Formats: sequence, C-alpha cells, structure tokens
Amino acid sequence: MSAEADETKRDRVRRLLIDPLTEAGFRFPKATSEDEAKRALTRLADGLAYLGDDALTVLKSALLTKGEGSARCFWPAYVTIIGLAEAFHPRPLEEVPELLRWFASAAGREALAAGRLVAEFQFWETKKRPPVTPRDKELVAVRAREHHERRELILDRRRREIPLRGDEAAWIDWYERTFARVEALVGQVQA
Repeated sequence: MSAEADETKRDRVRRLLIDPLTEAGFRFPKATSEDEAKRALTRLADGLAYLGDDALTVLKSALLTKGEGSARCFWPAYVTIIGLAEAFHPRPLEEVPELLRWFASAAGREALAAGRLVAEFQFWETKKRPPVTPRDKELVAVRAREHHERRELILDRRRREIPLRGDEAAWIDWYERTFARVEALVGQVQA
C-alpha cells in the first residue's frame, strides 16, 4: 500500500497547504506557544479537509499575500482562511456539524412534519445558521408555502398530463432531490 493511500485528509491539507506556507515563511508570533500553534494548525487542517487538491493549491496561492503583522509573515486568523476557502469552494452543508445536529434533532422532525424541510435547508444554505428568530421562522414558513403551492401545481399538471413549462420540470426535480437529501439527515444519530 502506498504512503499516499494512508494519507488522512488532515495530512493532505498539511502537505498541500500548511507545509508549503510554513516553508514560504508563515509563522506564529513569538508569544504563541508550540502547543497553541500546533492546535491552531490542526484546527485549520480539519476545517479545510473538505477541499480537494486543486482548491487547496488555489487557496495556498491566495494566502501567500494574506500574511498578518508588519512583515506579513504571521498566519492569518482562522476566520480569514476559512472565509477565503468558502469563497473559492463552499463547504457542502452535509459536512457542517451544526446543520447535521439541527436536522437530526427535534427541529428536523418538526420541519419534516410541518412541510418546511426544504425551506429550512435553503435558509441554512444562505445564512449558514438555523432559523431561530421569529423573522427567520416567518421567512422559512413563507418559502415553505411557496414550495408547497408550486409543487402541488406541477404535480396536478402531471396528473392531468398537461405539458410542463421548461422551468417546472427542472424545479420539481430539484425539489424532490433536495427533499430526499435533507430527509436523510432527519433523525440521524450523530457521534
């Protein structure tokens, strides 16, 4: 078995991003302990593990100009790096632990029972957080009603064998795929 086959996602991020940036001169301020630096780089490797090799290479190139401090040689803040990575290649929502916990909890079961599953997932896609405020919940409820009405109209047309408009066929396919994708998350036990 080759060494690359044994490589973890964390190791891959180190090989393609962290090690080359360290070799280029990125470091932590002197006040940072070795343990703190190690934890920060491990957290970074875990946070970027979803990226493919090409995306890590692009991110490495972009980060070369983002060093902090007067000499521009200190590692940028975690949020800076993750934000840049998200701009290049958004993290799949199924890999976001908070989203998995949300849909695996009573909130996911309630969304399913109330017909809000896809609308709540869309909220997560745009806001990267659950709909918790009254305004958030109203926006999700309105979107869920719109989805329900559109779905019923399209299904009625299919039943009556009326040809669907171009966007209707694509929309119902998207809706059904998204519903199945999110329904699979509901009630899952998280480790």
